[in-house]
Amino acid sequence: MRRLYTIFLNAVFITALCLIGAASQAQTTPTQGSGVVADAVEIVSTHTDVSVGAYVQRLSNVSAQNGTFDVDMWLWFRWKGADVRPDQSFEFVNGVISSRTDGEVQIDGDMNYVSVRVQATIFHDFDVRRFPLDNHVIDIQLEDTTYDNAQLTYAIDDGIALDPAVRVSGWKVSLQPTVVETHEYQTNYGLRSAGADASKYSRMIFSIALDRTSYGPLFKSFWISALAVLLGLLAFLIKSDDLDARFGMGVGSIFAASANAFVITDVLPPTTAVTLAEQINLIAVGVIFVAVFLSIFSLRLRYRGHEDKSLAMDKIAMWTLGAIYIALNLLALAFDFSGGNG
Repeated sequence: MRRLYTIFLNAVFITALCLIGAASQAQTTPTQGSGVVADAVEIVSTHTDVSVGAYVQRLSNVSAQNGTFDVDMWLWFRWKGADVRPDQSFEFVNGVISSRTDGEVQIDGDMNYVSVRVQATIFHDFDVRRFPLDNHVIDIQLEDTTYDNAQLTYAIDDGIALDPAVRVSGWKVSLQPTVVETHEYQTNYGLRSAGADASKYSRMIFSIALDRTSYGPLFKSFWISALAVLLGLLAFLIKSDDLDARFGMGVGSIFAASANAFVITDVLPPTTAVTLAEQINLIAVGVIFVAVFLSIFSLRLRYRGHEDKSLAMDKIAMWTLGAIYIALNLLALAFDFSGGNG
């Protein structure tokens, strides 16, 4: 009897231990909708309006070939409430931040205020169809990485400016109006529980205009090409039967213009468009080629005994080709004949 009583007590004790363990596991194991996963990511239930301002201190390494430029700027944020820290959760959508300072939140009236200094490399698709007379509007696109449009919206603050010392070689720099838009991403990134607005984010766009101020870049790019055309036309002053001098100048001019084309290609990004620079260089090569062809025709006239006709044709060809060269360049400068999207 005592043995049966001992077995009964042991069974009761083991059963009690099992029940206690199951209850403990039920309290610690997350279940669907339990809210345990939500603890890992801060959820903002209220909407926050954040006013953002910027002061651009420096633009550097502006490269149409690489499609990038570097920016050094101050950003400040003003908002109400303690649920968010927009100075810590922003990013440049079209760039990579290389460094940023950590700001301290201050109380400015009834608003939270914090400013940070940011240095970044921004990616931009430069439209080079009118190079070297190209103008650009470059953008810096700011967006929050954590909170969607239902939780946080940007607004434009007062004081957005460009430092007077900002210089970009070859361009006049000016600040354009800042805009705020809602950007929608065409995906929920695999998060099935995300709502319809989870892919919409508030985006602020700071725009800076780069405008060419002179024809200096055009002259520096094409004085060699223009000189090659001039030498090719001056060859008409040499008798066509003086083969070494007459054709040597023409062929040398073609090589000079062709070499200039390689120089232009080295400073341009890959593009399907025929840029203004390439159009001007093609005009030069074409005029020189026609000049060489007419020199051959003039030589044939001289071999046939028509020296007067040869000299007359040389004179007419020199002035006519010179006028055509100038006219075609003026047309290229006045109208956009480039193809493609730049």
